[in-house]
Amino acid sequence: MSDEVEDVKKWCDIALVMALIGSMDIEIEAARANVRAIRHRLVANSVTLNAITLSSRRASRRVWAYPRFSRWFEDTLPNLGGQNFRQSFRVSRTTFKYLVDICTPVMQRETMNMREAVSVQKRVAVALYKLCSSAEDRTVANLFDLGRSTVNTIYREFCDIVVEALEDQWVRMLAADEMTDHIREFYAVTGFPQAVGALDGCHFPVSPPKENAIDYYNYKGW
Repeated sequence: MSDEVEDVKKWCDIALVMALIGSMDIEIEAARANVRAIRHRLVANSVTLNAITLSSRRASRRVWAYPRFSRWFEDTLPNLGGQNFRQSFRVSRTTFKYLVDICTPVMQRETMNMREAVSVQKRVAVALYKLCSSAEDRTVANLFDLGRSTVNTIYREFCDIVVEALEDQWVRMLAADEMTDHIREFYAVTGFPQAVGALDGCHFPVSPPKENAIDYYNYKGW
């Protein structure tokens, strides 16, 4: 009798172990199925994202250029006198036209169906204004009725053209026999003697004479 009880107990233990093993197999298979489902979803999501990216690249732009309302270059600048023009761009109208002629072969753009091309005159004005004022791209963009990235592109292109076309012609050391003429011309323009040119200025404090002392104060008041 005891042997039969032992046998039954063994069979029960075996059945329990087999049931546990079967349960583990079911859980493992369920986990595998879950992993496969996750992989399928990831692949599907990746395909969907790629399709969206490709379709967005092919899609036409919703807005080619946002409307702007500043027309300083078109409406105000033509009415400025020569002195105001020089204050705005640090060059005369004659020099401005010379730069426009230099830049036209490279900076000329064709008008497209979506928008009108920016003229070479306006492109040169944008670059000169940024150079002489050190204004931020956003400020120049608002003043000239352009996009900020357009201002940056125009500025870089203008600088490249000027360096390539004019550097060898205008930036060079003077020969000894040219010094006298340049000193005389520089003095005639600036009233500063014994100099051929100036790139920058440096202010330093001095003790002015009693007579006409106010003439020695700089724009900072010292």
